[in-house]
Amino acid sequence: MKKHLLSVAVCLAGTLLVTACGGSSSSAKENGKQVTRGVIDGFGSVIVNGVHFNSDRTQFTVDDRAGIQADLRVGQVVTIVGNHNGAEGVAAEIIYDVSVEGTVTAVDAAAGTLTVLGQTVVTDAMTIFEGLDLATLTVGQRVEVSGYSAGEGRIIASFIAADDADQSPEELTGVVAGLDSSAQTFLIGSQLISYASVATLDLDGATLSDGMQVEVEGTLDGDVLVASEIEAEDSDFEEDTELEMSGAVTAVDADNNQFVLNGMTVRFDSETEFDDGDQSALQAGVMVEVEGVVGTDGVLLAEEIEFEEAPEIELEGVVQATTENTLTVMGITINADLRTRVRDDRDDEVYFNLSMLQPGDHVELLLEETMAGQYRAQLLERVDASNKVELKAPVSAIDLSAGTVVLLGLTLDVSAQDPAMLSSLVSGSMVEIEGSFDGQVLIVQSMEIDD
Repeated sequence: MKKHLLSVAVCLAGTLLVTACGGSSSSAKENGKQVTRGVIDGFGSVIVNGVHFNSDRTQFTVDDRAGIQADLRVGQVVTIVGNHNGAEGVAAEIIYDVSVEGTVTAVDAAAGTLTVLGQTVVTDAMTIFEGLDLATLTVGQRVEVSGYSAGEGRIIASFIAADDADQSPEELTGVVAGLDSSAQTFLIGSQLISYASVATLDLDGATLSDGMQVEVEGTLDGDVLVASEIEAEDSDFEEDTELEMSGAVTAVDADNNQFVLNGMTVRFDSETEFDDGDQSALQAGVMVEVEGVVGTDGVLLAEEIEFEEAPEIELEGVVQATTENTLTVMGITINADLRTRVRDDRDDEVYFNLSMLQPGDHVELLLEETMAGQYRAQLLERVDASNKVELKAPVSAIDLSAGTVVLLGLTLDVSAQDPAMLSSLVSGSMVEIEGSFDGQVLIVQSMEIDD
């Protein structure tokens, strides 16, 4: 996070967002000091952490330079200074900085990882790829990565794009380790960095030290990143700032009810509300979203901690119908909301949203079951038309005598599949199915158990 953000306190006049500027008992909301950090899930202004932020008068900062909204993409992690009431908001400033930008030195498509500037970049089903994909990515390509630090030189990527700007400097954000002041070097992850050529370290009056989070720009000389600029990534916030941020837990101090998220200490107590987990689930690498208020000591006192669940259900097929907040695919009605990550991979429409989706469009979906028989889209991508449909979901019922299984409420004829595999199925088994859909019936062509 950039230093110019940390003492900002705005309450935007002339807007309709009255509740965000005075309708809460929270001193942070009353003082108008709200900061939100998370992944862009969609546009129509900017949608982050389930809040639709109006950006008509927003100042955009992209990689330390003045930018515009068109510079941003779904999947990028941004910081928003402004006000909101939990659903609607007004952004005074939106800031985007890459996590790492440089040349790929290793790719493990099977493991879903790549290495850039000594950082292990971890991808998952929610990672947005632009201009490339992991299967065809090769060593030597330049990429831009946005995501969350998971500590120890690991980045959980929410966005990876091809970077065609050959003259761009290498850029890396992370925590200083192995500082050697005599040699003027340190490590971020496994990347050795020399700062001997930097005339002035922009550390906001602090001294470079292990544990400090910094942003480095420079060029590679062999395996050494020769820095041209080093700037402290200040994570101090003004007292009473209401902060909502997502990220990966990097350290846990269970004895003191504390953990570290995005370089900031978060404290919880008996009043903290836990969603989809409890205190025992707080482990390094776990993804969470935290809401709270910054105390006098600069620590975020969490009012709510929500654990982010990885999607397990996948669905690909043709849209049959849509409403304002639902779509129907293969007879399955799926809810979409402000937390649904929405992207257009067919026409590359940057501002694509659910209202632009039409019957006949082909989509790929990642789903969660919110309650029995009800599903919410975590990710919705419009893709090129195809005759195939795919389904990955748990089996809810099996009838071997009839040769059928039930997934997502669909009864499927699997009698032509391997009998040995079918006999090993139990309720809850995760299976992957490919086939075709004639508008009424899903015809199964292949099926396998997902281990």
